[in-house]
Amino acid sequence: MIKASLRNVLAHKGRLALSTLAVLLGVAFVSGTLVFSDTVNAAFAGISGSTAADLTVKPKQAFVPEVEDRGVSGETPTLPAGAVAEVAAVPGIRAARGQVALQNLTVVDRDGRAVGPTTGAPTLGQNWTDDPQVHLAQGHAPTRAGEIVLDEASARHKNLHLGDPLRVLTPAGSAPGTLVGTVTYTTGNPGLTMAYLDTATAQQQLLGKPGQFTGITADTAPGTSRTAAQKAVKSVLGDAYSVATKEEQAATAAQQISSFLSVATTALLGFAALAVLVGVFLILNTFSMLVAQRTREIGLLRALGAGRAQVLRSVLLEALLLGLAGSTLGLGAGIGLAAALTSLVSRFGVDLSGTALVIGPATPAAAYAVGVLVTLLAAYLPARRAARTTPMAALREAAVPPEPRPGRRAALGTALLLVGAGLLYGAATHHGTLTIAGALLGGGITATLLAMVVLGPVLTRLVVHTLGAPLPVLFGAVGRISRLNAVRNPRRTGATAGALMISLSLVGAVAVLAASLTTSVERDVDATFGADYVLTGNGATPIGHEVTDKVRAVPGVAAVTRQRYALAHLNGFQVAVSGVDTATVDRAVRPQYVAGSTADLTTGKVMIDRTTADADHLSLGSRVELHFQNGAVGTLSVAAITNPPAGAGKDGGTWEVSLDTLAQYAPEAQDFTLYLNTAPGADPQRLQNALETALTGYPQVTVQSQADYKKTVTGQVDTVLYLIYALLALAITIAVLGVVNTLALSVIERTREIGLLRAVGTSRAQIGRMVRLEAVLISVHGALLGLALGLSWGVTGQKVLTLYGITALTVPWSTIAAVLAASALAGLAAALLPAAKAARTRVLTAVAA
Repeated sequence: MIKASLRNVLAHKGRLALSTLAVLLGVAFVSGTLVFSDTVNAAFAGISGSTAADLTVKPKQAFVPEVEDRGVSGETPTLPAGAVAEVAAVPGIRAARGQVALQNLTVVDRDGRAVGPTTGAPTLGQNWTDDPQVHLAQGHAPTRAGEIVLDEASARHKNLHLGDPLRVLTPAGSAPGTLVGTVTYTTGNPGLTMAYLDTATAQQQLLGKPGQFTGITADTAPGTSRTAAQKAVKSVLGDAYSVATKEEQAATAAQQISSFLSVATTALLGFAALAVLVGVFLILNTFSMLVAQRTREIGLLRALGAGRAQVLRSVLLEALLLGLAGSTLGLGAGIGLAAALTSLVSRFGVDLSGTALVIGPATPAAAYAVGVLVTLLAAYLPARRAARTTPMAALREAAVPPEPRPGRRAALGTALLLVGAGLLYGAATHHGTLTIAGALLGGGITATLLAMVVLGPVLTRLVVHTLGAPLPVLFGAVGRISRLNAVRNPRRTGATAGALMISLSLVGAVAVLAASLTTSVERDVDATFGADYVLTGNGATPIGHEVTDKVRAVPGVAAVTRQRYALAHLNGFQVAVSGVDTATVDRAVRPQYVAGSTADLTTGKVMIDRTTADADHLSLGSRVELHFQNGAVGTLSVAAITNPPAGAGKDGGTWEVSLDTLAQYAPEAQDFTLYLNTAPGADPQRLQNALETALTGYPQVTVQSQADYKKTVTGQVDTVLYLIYALLALAITIAVLGVVNTLALSVIERTREIGLLRAVGTSRAQIGRMVRLEAVLISVHGALLGLALGLSWGVTGQKVLTLYGITALTVPWSTIAAVLAASALAGLAAALLPAAKAARTRVLTAVAA
């Protein structure tokens, strides 16, 4: 039996190739994601581990931000220069250096263009020290005001040379300078732009705090352990500072990178799981058809004495070989994918060339677990069916076993569908917490998906028969045969369409949610955006008081509303508290009040959105205790409640105070956004030109009109949408492969039938058309089921997210129509090779099959 299985696989390599490809694609996605994630982790952990000092001292903060604060607030914790001398005097410390480091600066060239990266990575400013991470490539170190050193990659990218004029822009102000040197990284370029100044200038220009540092790095003396030195430094400095060893710094950096990558890794693995699930349908269908086609062969084996267990093991052995081949090839393809991603990332300035691809033991284990186990599970039902083949089956002419009665399937599927519909309805009408609504939505999605999978063969008869009604009229006998072929084996057609259904159901749901979010944002902007222009800092950085002063001086600007941010904790959860000019904010953003108003937002008061109020059980007059990052604690009372902005969650909701109140608890916060209202009669084009002229040389600032702002916000939704569609394309590709596989095996199964059709006068063109029409029917059938599911999920999801400001339900019918048309074309493309093979069938050979 083992020999028979091996020979069977080798004799029919082509018919298993597409199933192997499905396994390969799913495994490649899984293994590629793991290898790339491990490689990036290792690269940044290596950089952190090799460049960290023996000890690092920093001002202690009340909490560590959940998402790294790249200077959004403009607050920079510092420590006095005297602390450097105290650390240097500790026994066991060989040397101590004060460090100035800032992330929210911009370096511009003589033409006012930003020198920094365009990939979203920050530009870092530091004072010049003996940094082991870099060494001078050209020129000399900065020793006085006006001297600037850049990393070589940034200087080369902007074609800068020694002696070229530069300007450093920070929230504290701007400083002109000259490029006097370039440095290269000793551990690999993490994609940043680095600007070095002398210490005094860095303290004055970067921090605006002469004599202050952001941290201290210290080297231990020979023979002194880092742990002992750490304890000694802590005893001298007290609890106001955190002291970390080299190992702790490396571990913290690795944890931050891992935390940052975990979201992306989880998302990618989720799409990989979807691709694997779709591949299950392909494998299940393939083995079901192979078992059906080998009914006589298996019957003969049974007649010769093969037991049921032997037949079961024989089919599972073929599946095991397929899984091993697909997993091995997929692992190799995944490593290649990770290498390609690493190369792509390097093009964006993140140099990972010094780090070899990291293939941890979990990667091949996951690859083979996914590929082999999924293949065996998918092949088990067909293998059981094969094991039940009787010796008498060898005498039957028909290769396809009769379809089981649909009664039981219909009853189970209908029950699941009713349960799922009830859960979706409950989610849509639930007005409590998102947790309960989300759980109902998840249960409804699962139940309705299972229901459609179970009902697939039952629905095939109805849907395909209805879809194919015009075919006899349009294509005559060929159309009628195609329609009958598509419903000849409802289980097979249902499984083939099911793969497309799963993929396109997510496409439909995401399309509805994205369209609803876009519409809600547009309505929200139209209803609340009262400013004529909005100014923001690129890369989520403060824009600085210089920009605010210049904008105020532009003729035609009637009002400037400032907005600042500070991070705080409420009951252990991070929130962003914004401070605004209460005198003009109603003209700028027009809040939609539920209770209270901006007039009530006096000192010590806070305005929140309704979703936040409901989640934290707050009402007018409620007192909240906010713990700010700098250690300040503010007890504020709720003075106003508004409707939530579109798409804002609990952590991103409204926590708004006056600028005076914010100054009490975050005095260093800088202007982050400016809203401009123009004077009556001001010419918009002339004002736009005046603003651009005033802001020449400040490339870190973006000026947007109402229309530009709306396009930017909705464009962000579109970007995420296209990324999701691109990732879903993998699952859709596997589903299309399922159509190809089904048709290819179906052509083999119907060889004699095709020969008879040719014998009675059917042309080759008609045979090819028959197969193509069958493919289109199957594809459109799967698309209709998937989009129907997706629409129900998307509509329910929108109702659930009404809690977070997505109040407009929009169904993108043009997108739905485009997906249907694309599905028909995909089915047509999938049928090209099987149709060509069917058309080339020799009449006499086919009749004798």
